[in-house]
Amino acid sequence: MQWIVTGFVLIALALFATVWWQGFAAPAGHLYGADSAEGEAAYCLAVAERISEITGGRGDARLEAHLDDQVAFWRARVGQRPSAGRVALARDSAAPGVNEGSLLHLAVQDCALRAVSFYGHRFASFN
Repeated sequence: MQWIVTGFVLIALALFATVWWQGFAAPAGHLYGADSAEGEAAYCLAVAERISEITGGRGDARLEAHLDDQVAFWRARVGQRPSAGRVALARDSAAPGVNEGSLLHLAVQDCALRAVSFYGHRFASFN
């Protein structure tokens, strides 16, 4: 009986180790199908700028400060392709059945989470 329990424990440890090891080998991936870190930054920049265009600076002060923080953060990472984000956002917004407001709401959250969890950024507007 003890060897059966030992066998199950060893199998569980082997599966855990395999999943853990494969997690390191997996590609990083980018938000919204971007092909590079610069493309991802361009998309997130486009999202923050589009929301700023919609609110026109008349939104909640904390939201506006956060949008300004996101624009500054992503603009520094865009590289040579800042317009690629606008093109991708326009494509995603124009897809049939897509509500632009919902898309922007989710995308700005995803971009903020990416900045915090992947890049380790601390937005001043979070204080």
